[in-house]
Amino acid sequence: MLTRWNAQIARHPRLAGAVLFLTTTLVFQRTLAGLFVFDDTALILSNPYITNPSYWQRLFLGSIWSFRGGAEQSHFYRPFQFWVYWVLYRIAGPNPAVFHALQLCVYAGTVWLVFRLGQKLLRHDLAAFFGALLWALHPLHVEAVAWISALSDTGSACLVIGSFLLFLRAESEATRPVARHALAALVYFPALFFKEMALSFPLLVVVYWVFLGEKESWSRRALRWLPYALAAAGYIAVRIAALGRFSAAPQPWKISLRMITVAVGVLGQHAKLFFWPVNLNLARTFDFSGSLRSPWPWLTLLAILAVFVLRKRQPVLGFLVAWWAIALLPCLDVRQLVGLPVGDRFSYLPSVGPCLAIAFAALVLLPQCLPHLEPARITLPALLVVLALWTVQDIRTVPNWHDDAALWNHTARAAPDSALAHLFQGILLEQQKGDLDGAAREYETALRLNEVSFRPTAGMIYECDLGLGRIALMKGRTGDAVAYFEKAVHVAPVLSPAYRALGALYFPQGNYAKAAQYFVRVVKINPQDVEARFYLGTCWMKLGKPAQAAGEFHAAREVAPDYFQAYDAEARALEAAGDAAGAARVRSLKPPR
Repeated sequence: MLTRWNAQIARHPRLAGAVLFLTTTLVFQRTLAGLFVFDDTALILSNPYITNPSYWQRLFLGSIWSFRGGAEQSHFYRPFQFWVYWVLYRIAGPNPAVFHALQLCVYAGTVWLVFRLGQKLLRHDLAAFFGALLWALHPLHVEAVAWISALSDTGSACLVIGSFLLFLRAESEATRPVARHALAALVYFPALFFKEMALSFPLLVVVYWVFLGEKESWSRRALRWLPYALAAAGYIAVRIAALGRFSAAPQPWKISLRMITVAVGVLGQHAKLFFWPVNLNLARTFDFSGSLRSPWPWLTLLAILAVFVLRKRQPVLGFLVAWWAIALLPCLDVRQLVGLPVGDRFSYLPSVGPCLAIAFAALVLLPQCLPHLEPARITLPALLVVLALWTVQDIRTVPNWHDDAALWNHTARAAPDSALAHLFQGILLEQQKGDLDGAAREYETALRLNEVSFRPTAGMIYECDLGLGRIALMKGRTGDAVAYFEKAVHVAPVLSPAYRALGALYFPQGNYAKAAQYFVRVVKINPQDVEARFYLGTCWMKLGKPAQAAGEFHAAREVAPDYFQAYDAEARALEAAGDAAGAARVRSLKPPR
């Protein structure tokens, strides 16, 4: 039976690929109805580098949060992800369906690449088909497919797998020409600009040679490895030029015993999620001591050791397990991560290895080792049952990503001990439901959970203080609001929202001098904050400084060319400053509504 099916797929690989593409699209088609959720709103809709067509060059000059000013620079440098957003925004504007459609197409196309990778590595078309299907339907991937901001993962993985296929093609030629490897490296290079995890690729090539390479000297291999190393080095050079550093960690190359033990715990949690993908959510917490008491990290290390020791007997299986471990390496150093040490999307590229390994073991190794028991009669139905269960879970999980309310209501149920979940529950209660008392309780719970978490963050304290300050202000407790906002300023003086809140507090009181002091701080930190610019310009007008006001209104419309009020305000400020010609010129530049 297996032989017949394998022959059918071998004869019709394009049909098999089409079935994989169609199945993936049907299972995840409800993502197309999703809205912008969580970071999508800030990174796309509120990002002037995306919304302003003339700012596209700035996408390559800083981190993903650089549009908020230098103070919010992070070490995530992913310009190609945001260049794609820039293009889509030019095509369709703020239409989430177009962004989701691209995400789904990239995912379904990558499933076909996984199938082709399985054909090359497993030398068994049926196992490659089922391995790709396992990968396509794994519940861990819902986050990456349904969340627009996860284009960094889907885009990078697509290019990495495509590059590895080209690497295998170059290795299959008798002369192994370096030019073919250079082509593979050329495809690999942009993957780095989607997500930093692609840095593991050169090591993946070395591990392939260890497990599956033919006998030859490492000096000969070094010449073929050089293009991939140069691609990684080129990326690192560009990254340092853009960010001013390679890593946010003070000493990224310093490895401590605690870092190793944390990495072991994180590795075990990733293994557990792969084999038992339940209770999936965006705000998963990490219990360091509990993770080490679990059997998962030790079983995982034992499995990795076993496949290395037995690499000559089962090299393909060993390489696929090694693929998982190597691709996960960048996520094991929690110093490089912001907030959550274990995310579903971190397993997106690594899970290619174990999915293909499971299909290979079930459909190739067991039938070879136990032919008289006909294990395919057991393993094939077992694979189908797993696929059916995963499909049901995928279909049930996708709606949790429809909008912010659905996402955070689900997250609060799935992760009641997560500070992040309570923070966003507080924001929902405050801003959408008007439940100020309930929101305050959520912010206070988030503060308490953050204090006892594995990695307490100042950012969590900052956001909760802002929320509590807004609630106090809405309840008329101005003094308490000021205290909360000033506490937030003390926690993170380099961030602008608390200064903005204080400026907006004093502005309606008519204390324009005090408000201007805070808005000056805001625009200094974040020059792209158009509302703060407008507030500051209005303060200068009230304080009798029309020339300074005109400068702020001008800066606001430069950032947001469709900010119609800024044109009118600048014209009035110029007239007040005695520049009637300049006012007329500004009015002539105002775009039609």
